[in-house]
Amino acid sequence: MSQEALDVYIVPTADAHNSEYIAPHWACREKLTGFTGSAGTAVVTQQEALLWTDSRYWLQAEEQLRESGFSLMKDGTEGVPSPEEWIAEHCGTVARIGAPADMAVNLAGGLTICSGKDAFSEIWTDRPTLPAEPIVTQDEQWTGMTIQEKLGALKRVLEEQKVATDDVFVINDLSDTAWLLNLRGTDVAYNPVFLSYLAYHSATGKFQLYTHSSTLTPEAQQRLQEAGVEALPYEEVSRLASLPHLRVCQETACWGMWPAGVGTFHSPVEMWRAVKSEAEQEGMRRAMLQDGVAMVKFLRWLDERMEKEEEVTELSIDEKLTALRAEQEDFEQLSFGTIAAYGRHGAIVHYEADERSSVRIPAHGLLLLDSGGQYHSGTTDLTRTIAMGHLTQEEREVYTLVMKGHLRLEHMKFPVGTTGLQLDTAARQDLWARGYDFGHGTGHGVGAHGCVHEGPHQIRKDVRTCTLVPFCEGMMVTDEPGVYVTGRFGVRIENTLLCRKAEETPYGKFLEFEVLTLCPYDLRAIDRSLLTPEELEQINAYHERVRKAIMPLLTDDDDRIWLARATAAVDSELD
Repeated sequence: MSQEALDVYIVPTADAHNSEYIAPHWACREKLTGFTGSAGTAVVTQQEALLWTDSRYWLQAEEQLRESGFSLMKDGTEGVPSPEEWIAEHCGTVARIGAPADMAVNLAGGLTICSGKDAFSEIWTDRPTLPAEPIVTQDEQWTGMTIQEKLGALKRVLEEQKVATDDVFVINDLSDTAWLLNLRGTDVAYNPVFLSYLAYHSATGKFQLYTHSSTLTPEAQQRLQEAGVEALPYEEVSRLASLPHLRVCQETACWGMWPAGVGTFHSPVEMWRAVKSEAEQEGMRRAMLQDGVAMVKFLRWLDERMEKEEEVTELSIDEKLTALRAEQEDFEQLSFGTIAAYGRHGAIVHYEADERSSVRIPAHGLLLLDSGGQYHSGTTDLTRTIAMGHLTQEEREVYTLVMKGHLRLEHMKFPVGTTGLQLDTAARQDLWARGYDFGHGTGHGVGAHGCVHEGPHQIRKDVRTCTLVPFCEGMMVTDEPGVYVTGRFGVRIENTLLCRKAEETPYGKFLEFEVLTLCPYDLRAIDRSLLTPEELEQINAYHERVRKAIMPLLTDDDDRIWLARATAAVDSELD
């Protein structure tokens, strides 16, 4: 910073593609701070070092930043300034700010980045190289559209937005490229994407794919050739910066890579990905079946280990569940790092056990288990909170209130055009009535063999662009309310839902949700006095669906016995 005469250096959690999960090459913020959460921004001056992160990671960050020299800024808390506000107050609005050019940093408040030099190219001596894993085809059985159909639709939209005959449009979102080209990769942990840019040249009507073309499989190469897509080296995308009519995606561009004043356009691809085709919906159902089998096998294993008083730890839970998923025919990898959080760790929303933090599970309290898998046909994301033995009345009450919100949301019927901001209250009203709440969103989109978190829609209580997106038929979203009692326990229950047509009345068209996830709830944790007969019937109906779907796929009699017991109907009358 002294050499570059910089007052401030910003290190985001970002890559050149505005990705949620990033390849190790771009894990500069983690390298600098020691904080391993998936969201956060580090700001360094000559005198201070600070890290901003949201409520999901506050407890984790407090632990990991201890003795690091970084101060935690609890993003979203009243009185805590944004990074831009803090910089303006402490360094002035004319501060000289630096940030790596290939890591997306979009500043507000009139601040500008004057240096795009990547400090980590010098100070991180053993920095990982850019990944270049194989790029493979996605089976068109699970896409519903060919590459030619998708690119044809995109070309029509871009042609409507062009202002010059030689406009060049650049798409940099890795999910968009993978979806448009029906290709998948493993360059980024948990996400089936590959490093790439897709450029459309309006003068020729042709597309160019900038990627590590040496690892395209022969089938992938053939598909691109048939679609008329030229494959070029990833690093050559920088040549586009000199073109006079270059236009980058308004929503996802990494501005540091392009000249000041570069043109922009709006991409339709995120919304196209969000509305799943019939083929994508069927692929997701297939993935849920296989994931359900793995979960049933795991839950039976966990119960037996606890009954026999054999050692179970947070890490062994992660390892066993991953192994059981790997036995499934279509399994590729996890869709995110498994959260196996016992007791007080359950209050850390995105806790991930390691050798230092992993604890043995005793025969009491709650285990929060949030996990998912990437399968050839689809992506799964589910959470179950499990009673490990004796529970306190508070644990039962919180568990049951979270269950009530979870059930209420998935049972909603609502008019076409309803937004996530409107739907959110359904999941929170019972919690609010008892003085509880949670800081994270209630639901996010899920990719069809894509990224486990996808937009543009979300269900959450605060006004954001994503919470004002109208829901429509074909969208998928999670349903995951929770409560986190700091230092003691956490509860979250999550299914993945499909938005589908319900009915049309004189008052309009209505939508409802189909529950895709197939895994029993743990009814040992409920306080039945807090559930209505209708809620118990909703649980019974869901458990009957789970039993009928999963039972024929189980070959072990002990698994079948466990599933029958776990999904047995609960009488609405209290004992």
